[in-house]
This record gives sequence, structure tokens and C-alpha cells, in this order.
Amino acid sequence: MSKAKSNVSVSNLAQYAEDPTAFIKAGGKAYNESAAAAGTKAHQRIGMGPSKAKFLIATGLLLAALVYLRVIGL
Repeated sequence: MSKAKSNVSVSNLAQYAEDPTAFIKAGGKAYNESAAAAGTKAHQRIGMGPSKAKFLIATGLLLAALVYLRVIGL
């Protein structure tokens, strides 16, 4: 006996609202593969945190420039 899902995801609701026939035909799966790939890529990009290496390099370059321009002294 399988238990029916009691929650509806926003993605599924949006897909159904866009094209109910295609959503039902695809069995609730993504029917627009390019849109699904773009959405996954965007979610992964949003989930990434700031890069520590980029921050350290930028800070080092800024400090080097300030020393070179004699704004700060060592």
C-alpha cells in the first residue's frame, strides 16, 4: 500500500499551471528539459557560498596597492 504525497511542491504547481496537459502526460516529471537544467543550475549557483580564495586574493591585491600608493606604510 503506497501513501499519497500530502504536500505539493511549488515547482510542480508552477509546471501544472503552465501546461496541465504536458504535466499530466509527463507524469509529474520535468517536461521541459532545458528549463529544468537552467533551474537546477541557478539553484546550485545560489547555494554556493563566497569563495575564500577570491576574497584573500582581492584583499592581498588591495593591501599591495595601498602600500604601493603609500596610503598605508609598513
